[in-house]
Amino acid sequence: MFTNILTRYNKENHYDKISFITKGKKMKVTKSIFRENDIRGVYPEELNEVSIRQIAFAIAKKCKKENVDTVAVGRDGRLSGPSLLNAFCLGLIDSGINVNNIGLATSPMLYFAAKKEKSKSGIIITGSHNPKNYNGIKMVVNDNSVSGLEILSLYESMESEEEIIKGKLNFSDIKDQYISEVVENIELPNASKLKVVLDCGNGAAGCVAPELFKKLGCEVYELFSEVDGNFPNHHPDPGKLENLSDLIKEVAKHSADVGLAFDGDGDRVGMVTNDGESVFPDKLMMLFSKDILSREKGKIVFDVKCSDHLDKIIVENGGEPIMSPTGHFHIKKAIKRTDALLGGEMSGHIFFNDKWYGFDDGHYAAARIAEIINNSNQSISQLMDMLPKSFSTPELNISVTDDTKFKIIEDFIDQCNLDGKKIMIDGLRINFESGWGLIRASNTSPKLVLRFEGNSLNEMKSIKNLFMSELSRICPDIVINLD
Repeated sequence: MFTNILTRYNKENHYDKISFITKGKKMKVTKSIFRENDIRGVYPEELNEVSIRQIAFAIAKKCKKENVDTVAVGRDGRLSGPSLLNAFCLGLIDSGINVNNIGLATSPMLYFAAKKEKSKSGIIITGSHNPKNYNGIKMVVNDNSVSGLEILSLYESMESEEEIIKGKLNFSDIKDQYISEVVENIELPNASKLKVVLDCGNGAAGCVAPELFKKLGCEVYELFSEVDGNFPNHHPDPGKLENLSDLIKEVAKHSADVGLAFDGDGDRVGMVTNDGESVFPDKLMMLFSKDILSREKGKIVFDVKCSDHLDKIIVENGGEPIMSPTGHFHIKKAIKRTDALLGGEMSGHIFFNDKWYGFDDGHYAAARIAEIINNSNQSISQLMDMLPKSFSTPELNISVTDDTKFKIIEDFIDQCNLDGKKIMIDGLRINFESGWGLIRASNTSPKLVLRFEGNSLNEMKSIKNLFMSELSRICPDIVINLD
């Protein structure tokens, strides 16, 4: 394994050794790792030091087409991160692209670093919330999110390697600048009275979130801040309720005002109230929408998995709702296209574009939650209780395969006999008078994604049963085991 070999070397020799190992080597890169939003695959079978160097050549081609000569590059806390980052940097440098290596970082820190580059370009090596044996690439070139499918097309059209003038390698640390700018942006006059529990899930957020909240002046209680790619305590996915159990206990133990959890690369946030209730991200979006629209009117983007109540809240507060396909790639594109003030997904990606930079940032979103609590005379539980009650499921999954998931959705759309208003911007969402149901293919894993909402608990269950019956009829071979 390359990683074990490389740990014996310093920064410079890391690169020399990887260059020796990967130079001239090629492998067929699995097409399925190139996804709509990013690049994601299993290490080392699908994504390794040789394949990522080849992918770097294709990304360099994209950079040159965009007249980008320098990019910021970083990695999350995955065990494969250091050697993949080094191999990737080598691929860019050998292709004539200058690299600013920021090292261990969260995705928001990398996006921030990209904003500070003249080229507005950055790339992070991250497996996000996926299992520990995964890794991948998220990309911004010329201030635009880049799809993995675009990189696939460039990779397939690659010519043989040419001898060119190599790029330069620079190392920098963006953390202090990032923290300083967030602190300047957030207004917390009574921060010392705010008790906050942070669960970093042993992900990359541990390198920045606790320090940020201490600098904001909060009383901070930490859970699992040590960055460990084995994720020994729980999986770093705040979208799964079982991963919030430690946070709920810790909030109760310290009588904290709020509990905040982050995913593996820190671009998503989950929240637990002072009463120990977990809050779906679309309900968080209602809170953020009301807050922002009280000061400025404008557009707000949300994904197809979000509650109908969010749409209504936006309209009632003078905003314009815009529904988008799921995925940070689509949300960012929609925000940029419409100049929206805010964007968000059911998964916990929140994009502030009112007084921040418009990228998904779990740390900053968490700070905005603290700001709302601080500026209110009410607890976060009381604030959430003022929002419309929702009878909805969390995000539900059915395991299938990457090869079949899109075909299943195509068949469901073509053959579905359910009556209602059909929205087909991402899978199939059907709005009924009593609520709505959604089925779509995951962008990041071999799963179908489903969610249901009703005006009552019984109506929600009824809509869910209708979808399950149709799915069984249309695709009888699928084993329906919702998780």
